[in-house]
Amino acid sequence: MKQMLEYVHGNSLIHRLNPLTKLIFAVVTCVACFIGSNHLFLLGILLFTIIIAGASGILGRAAGVYKALFILGLFLMLFQLLFTPQGRILFYILPGVPVTDIGLGFSSLLMLRMMAALAPLSLMLMLTPMNELLTAMTHNLKVPYRYAFAVVTALRFIPAFSREMDQIMQAQRSRGHETDTRNPIKKIRVIIPMCIPLLISSVRKVETMAISLETRGFCTGPRSCRKKLGFTLFDILAIILVMAALPVSIIIG
Repeated sequence: MKQMLEYVHGNSLIHRLNPLTKLIFAVVTCVACFIGSNHLFLLGILLFTIIIAGASGILGRAAGVYKALFILGLFLMLFQLLFTPQGRILFYILPGVPVTDIGLGFSSLLMLRMMAALAPLSLMLMLTPMNELLTAMTHNLKVPYRYAFAVVTALRFIPAFSREMDQIMQAQRSRGHETDTRNPIKKIRVIIPMCIPLLISSVRKVETMAISLETRGFCTGPRSCRKKLGFTLFDILAIILVMAALPVSIIIG
């Protein structure tokens, strides 16, 4: 997932929206996905995020996220099918393992719900600079700076760890190790040993950051922000449009 959740620079209308607007979009759509139980509604939210990604000019980068979510959702769907024997049997996925109408409907709903709930969050991360998100959380939402900084730092570490993992895999390839296998079982066996150097590197990065924050007097006094973030007419219209998803999910679901 190299650089898939990093901020993508751009000057589109959605890039210029207030970070709080994009955060509300991610949270409200996620809640609406768990309220609604209609396949078409969840599919509509998923298509809506794809349209937003295309309008923002990041569809190529977002395609990697959607692919990863689809693979994860497919595994989740297949796993759920094995443990839902209730209903009318449609066919057998394996000898003695039936696929029922109830199991197929519930597992596909679970897959769509997971994809539709996570897609807006990943889109928000790719469209919002972390510094602006931190400012919006502390000055607009009045979240204590210590907690807002912890959340934003955790989000920043996702692409950093992804790049670190990619570097480790490239180093293993240069040593003659096979890391490009398509077999999922072999892929897991290849990745697990690589998690050890990634964990060690992560601990070192966290320790270095902690020392750096202490030497700079982290949270020892009041803080100010360089850039004031206000709401425009487009922000208000976007919030109204997103908030409409909640009653729609209740009515349809």
